[in-house]
Parts: sequence; structure tokens; C-alpha cells
Amino acid sequence: MKKLILLLIILALLAWVGSLCIFTVNDGEVVIITRFGRPIGDPIEQAGPYAKMPGFIDKVNRLDRRIHVFKTRPIQLLLGDQNPIIMTCYVTWRISRPLQFFQSVTTVEIARQKLEDMINARLGSVLGDFVLADVINTDPSLVKLGQMEKRIQDEANVQAREKYGLEVVDVGICRMSYPTIVTNAVYNRMKAEREKEAKKYRAEGMEALDSIEAGADKEVSEIRAQAYKEAEIIKGQGDSEAIRIYAEAYGTAPGFYRFLDALETYRRILGKETTLILSTDSELFRYLDTPVGMSGEEPADQ
Repeated sequence: MKKLILLLIILALLAWVGSLCIFTVNDGEVVIITRFGRPIGDPIEQAGPYAKMPGFIDKVNRLDRRIHVFKTRPIQLLLGDQNPIIMTCYVTWRISRPLQFFQSVTTVEIARQKLEDMINARLGSVLGDFVLADVINTDPSLVKLGQMEKRIQDEANVQAREKYGLEVVDVGICRMSYPTIVTNAVYNRMKAEREKEAKKYRAEGMEALDSIEAGADKEVSEIRAQAYKEAEIIKGQGDSEAIRIYAEAYGTAPGFYRFLDALETYRRILGKETTLILSTDSELFRYLDTPVGMSGEEPADQ
């Protein structure tokens, strides 16, 4: 019985010592072994079990090699045209050189702080090469945020890789705001651009209206000219027919038609209070002096 208990104690001690000497590396992490605070060997990136000296001699330091994301604090900066602007960026990064990272930065939180200071510093220098119209514009083709982000990423990447063993995967501007001093200027510029665009549309509309009106006036003139031409032709034909009929009728009873013409003349020149003095030789007097017969024969000359 005592031998069994002793054996169990020995096995327990062996298991405890084994747990102190064996560790596992998981996917997505890199392990650096330090002995009395100093790194030994190369960083372990392959997942699986590994052996080491007991814990009080060797220490397992685990680093997350996956991509990390954080947002920078809002910072007010000046653009190249001296307009102030408040910007917030997002940054994605990962550990590219584990041993250098461990020796210079140690923890993810410290790395985040250093990257944030680095990005804000690069942002301040890059913004000096751009103006407000490059940041906000009604024409998307004139906005240069992509160029700005690329420059910040490239410049920060060089410093982060050399000093801290980090890789800046991406940098993007996620929020922009303006101090009160800039708000009115931005509003007025946007208003001016909208008014300019509205004037352009109005001018195009007036041009189209003038074109339509000119086309309509031309069409109306053509229709009127054609109608006038047809009316004159019909009128001429009517006048010709009337003259023909009148001539035929006049040839049948010329005296009667001369009498009717005389009556029409009397109607136009004689009124209720009209006094007319005529010579007996006047053509007007001949029908007033002698009645005309029903046959329409003219009175004899006197």
C-alpha cells in the first residue's frame, strides 16, 4: 500500500514537472521564450506542443499575430489653406517582426499608443499639402482622401517597421468634422456650388425653351403662309367665279343691274336729312326723275 502511494506521488510530481516543461502554441499567435528575462531561440510561429525548461527558468511570452484594429482620438489640424479640420482615423496593424516587437514594445496596448501618436503626426504633415476642396467637394473626382490615406500609411509603415517590428496594414479616415469657425465657410461654399449648378441647369433649360419656341414659331409661320396661300387661291377662284356669274347676269339684263347699282349709290349717299342738289343731266338724277318698269328697261334719255 505504501509502495502504491509512493508511486502515485512520484507520478504526480512527474506530471507537474512535465506541465512546467511543455507548452502549446495556438493558431494566430507567436511565442517567444525568455530565460531569466532574455529571449532565447527564434520566435515559434508553428502551432503545436513544444518543450522548455521549467517555468521558473524559461517563460512563455505569447503575442497575437492577427490583425489588430483601433481608432485614433479626434485631433484638430490645419490644412494647406489654413482651414482647421478635426479628423479621426482607423488603423489596422499586425506584428511583422515578433522578436523586435517584443524587445521594443512588449505589449499590444503600448504598440497601439505608439501607432496612434505616429499616425497623428503623419496626418498633420500630410494635411499641409491639401486644401479644403480636396477633402470635401460636391464632385467626387476632386476629393483626394485616398491619396491622403495612402501617404499616411506609407510614411507610418516605414517608421513602424524599422522601430517597432510592426506592419501598418491600412489607414483610413473614418470621421471628419469642422470647428465652428469653418462651418460657415463650408456652408457658403456648398451653397455657391449649388447655385452655380442651378444656374447651369436654368441656362440649359432656357436654351432648350428658346429652341422649342423658335421651332414652334417657324412651324406656325409655315402653316400660316401655307394657309394664306391656299386662302388666296380659293379667294381668287371665288372672285373669278363671282365675276363670271356677275358678267353672265349683267349680260342678261344690263339695265336692271345698272339700276341696282344706282340704288346702292343712293343708299350710301342719301340720308333722312340729306339735301342733294343735282343737275338734270346727272346720271344719279335719271332714276329719281323717271320710274323704271318691271322689265328693268332703262328710261329714255331726255
